[in-house]
Amino acid sequence: MSVSYALRIALATLLCTCALHAKAAVTCTLTATSVSLNYVNNQGTNANASGNITLNCTRLASDLNTQNYWVSIGFGTQAGIPRRIFRHGGGTADADRLNVSIFKNGTATNWTNTGGGRVNGTLNFGAALNASVVLTYNFRVTSGQNGNSFGIYDDIFVTNLQLTTNGPVVATTAFTPTVSIVAACFVGQVASGNTAPGAISPSTLTLNYTSFALAPQTATMNFTVDCTRNTTYTLALSPTAGTLLGLNYTLALSGAGATGTGFAQPYTVTGTIPANQAGTCSTATCTATQPGVTVTVTY
Repeated sequence: MSVSYALRIALATLLCTCALHAKAAVTCTLTATSVSLNYVNNQGTNANASGNITLNCTRLASDLNTQNYWVSIGFGTQAGIPRRIFRHGGGTADADRLNVSIFKNGTATNWTNTGGGRVNGTLNFGAALNASVVLTYNFRVTSGQNGNSFGIYDDIFVTNLQLTTNGPVVATTAFTPTVSIVAACFVGQVASGNTAPGAISPSTLTLNYTSFALAPQTATMNFTVDCTRNTTYTLALSPTAGTLLGLNYTLALSGAGATGTGFAQPYTVTGTIPANQAGTCSTATCTATQPGVTVTVTY
């Protein structure tokens, strides 16, 4: 199957966020891994995958060498059990959602964000100033679910850390379990319905050039491709060269394709205008646009 997507290439501004300095002597961070698996409608067995949440803390030499912790996992876009994940571009109908569970490691107990549903323990530093612990969550799509539309299903779950049972949240991170049903691919963000975490849509690529520039002038545009897990796909760009205002230019993709993971996979289009070209601009500045550049995904 081949799907073509019109490219309109735009520049993005990266915003920097600065973390507030914690006043507590013990400071901690959380990191989490996302998992991906396949599912078949009316599958006779559960589909399971395991991910990790890592807690890392630093103390002062004057602090105690143990630290209690409570780690929670939120419910995503809908509260309650069972938890649900939703199809990119779909709605909230049964065909566009899957019931899932996130269990504490080695148990059939849901890992939640309140009371005894959290995972708690004690971090032991010994004589060191740094200590960490790796916690495992078990992600499950239960058997027997039927009638789901093909595509990629996921949701963003947030995990929080507290250092006392009712204390403030001192660290947070997120992870995105992903389930693939049948082969499907799309470029960038979905047009409607549930969004695709991490997806970047193609935008406008702007090339600036000064006549007789001594070096080639380049610019880039980033986008992502989401394909269901284990789906092999190829990418093609057309056209890959042209002329605007008497200036020859080329366009190149950063990759020719890959195997889908269920997550957004990044690509770059690089535009280049070679050096030492005069151009045909008869005023101080000129602009021109090349429409109809497409990326085709074949899978």
